[in-house]
Amino acid sequence: MLRNTLWNLLGEGLPMAAALLSIPWLISAVGMERFGALTLIWALLGYLGVLDLGLGRSLVQVVADRIGHGAEHASGSADSSANSSANTAGIAGPAIALMGAIGLLTGGVVALGAGLLADRFQLETGTSPEEIRNSLLVAAAIVPIALVSAGLRGVLEAHQRFRPISLVRMTVGVLNYLSPLCVLPFSQSLVPVIAAIAVGRFIGLVGYGILAVRQLPDLLRPGRWGRPSLRGLFTMSAWMMLNNLVGPAMLYADRFILLSLVPAAMVAFYTTPFELLSRLMVIPGALSLALFPLASSLFRRDPPALGRILDAGGHLTLAVFLVMQAATIVGGETALELWLGPAFAANSASVLSILMLGVFFNATAYVPNTLIQSVGRVDVTARLQMAELPVYLGVLWLLAERYGAVGAAVAWSLRTAVDCGLLLVLLPRLAPGTGAVALTIGLRALLAGAAGLAGLLVGGPVGAAISLTGLLAVGLGVAGRLLRTRSWEKLAAPLRKTRPAAALPAPMIDGRAIDGAATDRP
Repeated sequence: MLRNTLWNLLGEGLPMAAALLSIPWLISAVGMERFGALTLIWALLGYLGVLDLGLGRSLVQVVADRIGHGAEHASGSADSSANSSANTAGIAGPAIALMGAIGLLTGGVVALGAGLLADRFQLETGTSPEEIRNSLLVAAAIVPIALVSAGLRGVLEAHQRFRPISLVRMTVGVLNYLSPLCVLPFSQSLVPVIAAIAVGRFIGLVGYGILAVRQLPDLLRPGRWGRPSLRGLFTMSAWMMLNNLVGPAMLYADRFILLSLVPAAMVAFYTTPFELLSRLMVIPGALSLALFPLASSLFRRDPPALGRILDAGGHLTLAVFLVMQAATIVGGETALELWLGPAFAANSASVLSILMLGVFFNATAYVPNTLIQSVGRVDVTARLQMAELPVYLGVLWLLAERYGAVGAAVAWSLRTAVDCGLLLVLLPRLAPGTGAVALTIGLRALLAGAAGLAGLLVGGPVGAAISLTGLLAVGLGVAGRLLRTRSWEKLAAPLRKTRPAAALPAPMIDGRAIDGAATDRP
């Protein structure tokens, strides 16, 4: 589990380093106006990349269930292995094909609306609407590539092939930021820059395809797919789709609302620190990716284990992001100045500090969100986001209209704090035995957030001292908890003591089973 977490971190960490190196050069070469437009196109791709009807994430769970079912009943014969491969491909193949079709449809919509989208960019330094429109046309071609890649990656994740996944992800991520630098000596237009990014995404598609076919050769043999039930896949994907639509909408809405209120150059003062801090979310993301199958298994074998998982994962996340928050207070403005210059730092330092508070709460929410989904209640997280969205958009518009980038940062950070608190409140209702730990983590996160907020309101060296004192007090409690409970050792104990269950009950959504292979098990 820890090895997989480290590979996941490496797969995201190297692209983040590439971003740190390339962004100053991109700003210098294409100008602040074009770079602001580029960040918005990145945001658009990030949002459209999850319009897969929830199939990407659901595919991981359903294929993993089919793999475990096949191993449990395998007889060791060649026919048994062939049937297992065909059954698994019968789930994965149609899902990936459907994701490709959705990608083509979505890309076509973007291409048709490229002209209207181009008119929304408030550029004033020579970037023509035609350049933006052509850039969006190239970006539209990336959408089906991204969705098919997500499906192929889901097959590999279900087989726990995290090392090769991370190697391909590192390649694609590095090319996403460094490949535009290769075209800048020849042109400063956004069109070849986006085309270079598209080439990197296509290389990733080829890499995932080769790995997935090696793992599951029947992906290329539709005639051997058989007739497995896809009902479970589509049941879970329906709720995953809502998560995938609403979550990114709240993540990227701030940029587009800002774009409608301020010039694109001002948007860059917000999106650049946001992009930098959002890369930190690879840490809880990598941890959650490793914890998800563990939590799903232990919930049925040893239900109290969810409390231990929350204790270990939640406090480890708190420890890491308390350090991150303290580092931002001490050296955030200086780092911005060294990275992008004094003028940029003067406009973005306060935005960086406010967003760091939001990132802290967002990271803390990852483990409870993962545990809720691991017990099959994807519907809970989807409904929560749907309830939050209209309130957040209203607050975001009001604050951004009045305070610009600072107001948008405040709105986003408030939303993440509320979301974290609600998840910690809901988790004990769905996973009994997690209440005491959820309360402890919630109180410590609240105290850390209050310390950071107090420092921002006071300002200057005195405010920094207040924040650091509060963070140190919370950090001592978190460190003591991690050292005293030794939760990571306890997590593995049930797996060592308990034999694999012969037949585990399927996860439930609204009281209905979502087993993707139940109808055709032998």
